[in-house]
Amino acid sequence: RTHQYSPTSKAMRYQDWTTRLHDVIKAAQGRPFSWGEFDCCLFAADCSAAVCGVDPAAEYRGKYTTEAGAKRQLKEQHGSLEAAWDACFQRVSLAFVQRGDVVLYDAPNGRSMAVFWAGDFWSTTDEGVTRVECEPLAAWRVE
Repeated sequence: RTHQYSPTSKAMRYQDWTTRLHDVIKAAQGRPFSWGEFDCCLFAADCSAAVCGVDPAAEYRGKYTTEAGAKRQLKEQHGSLEAAWDACFQRVSLAFVQRGDVVLYDAPNGRSMAVFWAGDFWSTTDEGVTRVECEPLAAWRVE
């Protein structure tokens, strides 16, 4: 099931979303970073799809293989990371981030996405998905 966010319709979290999300994070822990195959946005989108069936990266998959290509696709399709996530999910106050929500933060190599799970933020690194220290700039309720 795929779904685009609109004020009049709302996806629901799967009943077993916690198991689904845990499985996606666990499977990603040894997977190396790769632009267009396994990067921070695709990982966060995989987590969103596991939680509620919404894939914010559906129109991006298979369309880039480099950082420049990712930025070009983002500029052409939504203009910014924030706009891409706004198109699918409602923003929430950083004070109210819950398990399964997605956040935007400044990583050492630029803007990045992370998923909040088990009291920590999880994102892609060269070693695969790990806990990351971050100060979120924006958050989205994944549902």
